[in-house]
Amino acid sequence: MASDITTPRHAEVEGVSGEAEHVLAEQVDRHPSAAIPKIPGDDSGRNSAPTSASIVALPTFASPKERGRLVRHRMNAAARPILESFASRRGIPLERLRKAINGPIPLTHPAIARQLGGALHSEEMRGVIDAKADPALVPLNIHAGVAKMMAQDFSDPPPLVMREAFPDWNKPLAPRGRQLQAWRPGNAADWLKRFPPNGYLLHPIDTWDGVTAALWLNDRDAIPLGLPCEGELVGAVVAFKPQGPWKPSLEVLHTLHELELEELTYRVFVERLRREVSPFYVSERRIHVRKAVELVTFGYQTLQEARRSVREHDLRRVAYFDRVFDDNNEWINDLCRQIIAAYAWPVGFSEPELWSDFPELDDAPR
Repeated sequence: MASDITTPRHAEVEGVSGEAEHVLAEQVDRHPSAAIPKIPGDDSGRNSAPTSASIVALPTFASPKERGRLVRHRMNAAARPILESFASRRGIPLERLRKAINGPIPLTHPAIARQLGGALHSEEMRGVIDAKADPALVPLNIHAGVAKMMAQDFSDPPPLVMREAFPDWNKPLAPRGRQLQAWRPGNAADWLKRFPPNGYLLHPIDTWDGVTAALWLNDRDAIPLGLPCEGELVGAVVAFKPQGPWKPSLEVLHTLHELELEELTYRVFVERLRREVSPFYVSERRIHVRKAVELVTFGYQTLQEARRSVREHDLRRVAYFDRVFDDNNEWINDLCRQIIAAYAWPVGFSEPELWSDFPELDDAPR
């Protein structure tokens, strides 16, 4: 694994190790509240914003693994009263939730998310997270990568690499004033059952007006009228290019040759998939990456575990597309990977990197 995606140097502090670390770990596991040493500037009873003292004052003898464990216990100790208070105010019985609240990851436990979700998204909990999380458990370049990833706006023109790979990115799919029903993967799969078009205009091409048709047809490569005949005199005659009669774009559209119509229809399909189907999965992946990195700062998982979870997330998407697109699954998944790769991802979290680093997951049952 490349060094720029491991725990940063400023999170690796030297000092007592070996047996002392082992003793500390046992103390934390058995008695979390008693084992966590008092940290200067850290008042666990208050949910105030973090100060410089509370951020850097973790024990200097903690290894990255133990540092993460200490952060986790400190986070959980401050979060549990908020969860219990929220449940009490709303009359939610705590008997069935007690085990989850007192468990190692209460902020991500499914039962708590279902029944105490309001507490997880409260301002009070946000204050605990801001005060207790340790950003130093994640390298600075990954923090910067997450910020850049989240700043991408799908309403803006796509990245340059996307515009180069998908030159139809700015062409209308329907005439002005007409709205198409948004596609989901199932809609795209049903549409493919009618492809190739076999001489018919598939939707939405069958709704085009002259302006829309012209925007898609006028950038086609010119087809040479013919090659020079063998032995033809070169330079002895002046050839005038014959001027064919002008045809309206709709007439051209309805008289395309079979291969021309198939190519145009494929281009329209790719654009609809890119604009209507892919943004949901790019956005979902982006949220998963941000959350996975945040959980590292909670001490809930290591950076390697965060990356692995994103790879598992990608494989769930691939498995879903395999089912939906059936015989077309391979090239559809390749196309989606190409679209996703056009966006910015934190170092170590792009799909090719994760594919390379966790090859054993490809053969795991899903």
